[in-house]
Amino acid sequence: MRVSAVVNLVVKDLRAELRTKHTVNFMLLFSGLAVAFFSRIAGSYVGSVPEIGPGLLWLVFLFTGMLGLGRAFVKEKELGTLDGLRLTPMSSAEILAGKAIYNLLLMLGVQSVIFPLFIVFFDFPVRGGFALAFAVLTLGNTCFVIVSSALATLVLNARARELLLPVILLPVLFPVIVLSVSALNSVLVGGEGFLNILGEIKIILAYAVVMGVIAMLTFDFALEE
Repeated sequence: MRVSAVVNLVVKDLRAELRTKHTVNFMLLFSGLAVAFFSRIAGSYVGSVPEIGPGLLWLVFLFTGMLGLGRAFVKEKELGTLDGLRLTPMSSAEILAGKAIYNLLLMLGVQSVIFPLFIVFFDFPVRGGFALAFAVLTLGNTCFVIVSSALATLVLNARARELLLPVILLPVLFPVIVLSVSALNSVLVGGEGFLNILGEIKIILAYAVVMGVIAMLTFDFALEE
């Protein structure tokens, strides 16, 4: 895999996104409204906020990602540039890696804004390290991006792809969500350190590697009409 080819594809997608800002603005607006909405609801149950907070935060990222990350491939399909992209000297692995990195940068941008807003809006009592909690979120969102990028190609040629993607994404992503919420809860609420959540981190990393390998092996077949 050529790193330069992957970087060029990521830069191309970022430049196109920065010209319009359609996807990133939508993701930020939706996630911000979701955090504000959930905080108002949870305000009536102040005693339970520390326990349900990490789960609500992950729900925000989950719905934001499902609505926004699929656009990396869909816009290429709609503009008719996907076939041209496949005709370039880039390999399928480089194309998939470039799209996944682009999606990850979008999610990390949203995470960098929404996570502090979540702490403020919920008046969340952070008992553990903020940096460790951010790293746990980053790991979970990285695995989320790998899985969603892989599955987005599987439904690319389906007529109801916007409806089909969440249906197949949620069962596959369920283990990642459960482990990420557990690790995040241990850090934010329990005040635990890195060694205490090492088990969850190892499983999430292994899951991300397995799904990444599967995505690389099936990418060419998924794009066939």
